[in-house]
Amino acid sequence: MGARLPLHKLISIGGTSVKEQQRNEIKVGLTVVVGLAILLVGFSTFKDWSVGADEYTIRMRFPVSAGIDVGDQVTVNGVRAGKVDAVDLLNGGVEVHALISSDIVIKENARPIIQMLELMGGKKIDIIQGNDGAALPEDGLLMGRVDPDIAGALGLLGDVQENVRNIGSQADTLLRSINAIVGDRAFVSSLKETVANLHAVSGDLRAYMVRNNRNIDVITVNMVSLTERVDTMLAELQPAVSGALHKSDRVLGNADSLIAEVRGIVGEIRGSRGLLNTVLHDTTFVHRMDTMLRKLDTLSSIIINGEFITNIDLF
Repeated sequence: MGARLPLHKLISIGGTSVKEQQRNEIKVGLTVVVGLAILLVGFSTFKDWSVGADEYTIRMRFPVSAGIDVGDQVTVNGVRAGKVDAVDLLNGGVEVHALISSDIVIKENARPIIQMLELMGGKKIDIIQGNDGAALPEDGLLMGRVDPDIAGALGLLGDVQENVRNIGSQADTLLRSINAIVGDRAFVSSLKETVANLHAVSGDLRAYMVRNNRNIDVITVNMVSLTERVDTMLAELQPAVSGALHKSDRVLGNADSLIAEVRGIVGEIRGSRGLLNTVLHDTTFVHRMDTMLRKLDTLSSIIINGEFITNIDLF
């Protein structure tokens, strides 16, 4: 049989192995923790890197940043396409620079939207685009908008709360005014009297309609009959009226022809040099004719009055 070690040496050897095992376990644990930390840091840092892929830059302008930050993802119609490279403050808004993978074509008519990435936080930019439109050049600019998130909804809720408070205040004022009006005994009495008068008028009108219901029916029947007679009379007079209008058209046509002929005759008279033209235009001839006519008028008066006595002796 081999030699046996003393009991105190065995205890010493056992104590040394237990401590060494604890040190090794601590080293292994620290190594695992450090490795996990490096893995997490590397994943969070290099998760957006794409090795060997070309990228190009586009610019997007928004009214506010809405919490978007460098490294946030950019999607095109919901598909991952790139990441945010820079966020610059401008007058009246912000300009976001994004790196887009070269195998994705952004259209000029695309519309970027800042949206929530997750319910508990995070932002992304989703670019909505269709099939039509030319390709956006590198460093091209797109105008975008911001979707309301939980913070925006809470802000809107605050605005709505203020509006509700104002509405409540106005409603309270309105109710006070209504109470003041209703509490006025003179107004209530006048209102009651007006309602009573309206009720009496409506009752009188109803009674009048009942008394004259038959007369109203007769008037209605007469009106219908009169309308039918007027329609019949118009139907009967229509041919005569049409004929009269036709004859009037013919008369007017003949009158136009006559006027044209008279104009022609007048023109011929003015252009001719005959007796009629002399009569119309020679003032001396007209004067002589007037003198002769006066003498003839005097002679005829003498003959008619018996002042002219002939002394001719025929035998």
